[in-house]
Amino acid sequence: MSEEFNLIDRYFLPLCQPLFEGEVGIGDDGAVVTPLAGHQLVVVTDTLVKGVHFPNETCAYDIAWKALAVNLSDLAAMGAIPAFYTLALTLPENEPAWLSDFAQGLKDLGQRYQVALIGGDTTRGPLTITVTAHGWVPKEKAVLRSGAQSDDLICVSGTLGNAGLGLKLALKRLSESEQAWLTEEMATSCLQALNHPQPQLDLGLALRGVASAAIDVSDGLLADLGHILEQSSKGALSALGAEIYLDALPLSNALRRWVSNKRDWSLPLAAGDDYQLCFTLSEEVWEGLQQQAAKLGVEVHAIGRVTGENGIKIKQNMRSEGSVDEAWCHALNAGYQHF
Repeated sequence: MSEEFNLIDRYFLPLCQPLFEGEVGIGDDGAVVTPLAGHQLVVVTDTLVKGVHFPNETCAYDIAWKALAVNLSDLAAMGAIPAFYTLALTLPENEPAWLSDFAQGLKDLGQRYQVALIGGDTTRGPLTITVTAHGWVPKEKAVLRSGAQSDDLICVSGTLGNAGLGLKLALKRLSESEQAWLTEEMATSCLQALNHPQPQLDLGLALRGVASAAIDVSDGLLADLGHILEQSSKGALSALGAEIYLDALPLSNALRRWVSNKRDWSLPLAAGDDYQLCFTLSEEVWEGLQQQAAKLGVEVHAIGRVTGENGIKIKQNMRSEGSVDEAWCHALNAGYQHF
């Protein structure tokens, strides 16, 4: 047996559960799965490259967790139930200890959400991980980016900016004074947000038939909200815009301390890697969604409103006139750039 097949059998074949009887996962030319009756298939893909999507020193376990989690987050944004995934893994060399930790990261997250690895590919080269995840959603019930309407509330789950601050910590880009603002608990929490994002799958299911549009926050709140506005504007009479209120943004203690000392809102607004959900809905269903989220143990926050005026305006609060430094707002809207 070749070294590649030995690698697959040792580290990845054990991740091929759960599958239903009669289905085929790793070990053949392709996987065989049974469609779920009355459902549509949702397919999402993300590629992580060493030094681009994670720091060079990131451990194998964290890389694997994040590679799968960011895909599950996309499924959550569409209201899908995760089913299975494939993995294309490019490695500079075969390191058993690294592969063991990598496989454990996939196993721990996969078992949590009962999602099976059903196939993929391995090859030699610069460290690159591509995961393609598949999920099921009842026919015509997927939550899309394209349904937002003027006067809808703009909402997010969890808190924003922790992963951005975690990246600064991981890359050692904080000055001594900046690092002194953070307790050890705060620093650990931010690094956890960066390396172990928690896909909001339960909330995604609750958004079916309630949210008018949704997206996960990967490239930054403003950039991803911009995608909702762009797609939703195609079906509107005029281009949609948004107002975001700084005093409504959900911040952890670490981010509150950062903003208080730096007067810098770029982390919660544009840093990305939060993998929380940003969604829009009518004010009439907001209270019911809050109650449902509370039962799920998920925090949700209304942070702004969709408007009929093109562009995203950032205000100090709902009552303030004009936007905060429009040139600064425009720069933040770009978010993470893939090219």
